[in-house]
Amino acid sequence: MPRPALRSRTIKRKIVRTPGGRLVIRILPKKHNVPKCALCKKPLQGYPKMTAKEERRGHRPPQRPYGGYLCHACLKALLKSAVRNNYPI
Repeated sequence: MPRPALRSRTIKRKIVRTPGGRLVIRILPKKHNVPKCALCKKPLQGYPKMTAKEERRGHRPPQRPYGGYLCHACLKALLKSAVRNNYPI
């Protein structure tokens, strides 16, 4: 019997024929969402569909202010408005 987390019927399953000729059910891995910009909701560029556990060093958020939270265009607009209105960034 599968473990309780895999008993849900919303999990995708695929029937596969093994080399021995048996038909077995394989549970497909879940797809993950791409991180999106907090303001414009566009997908952040340079991010693969991975969990945090699967991320490697090259797929971590950029080392700029609001990196991984805002896209470059929204960050540019935010910085411009902060400078014009003398808000702390």
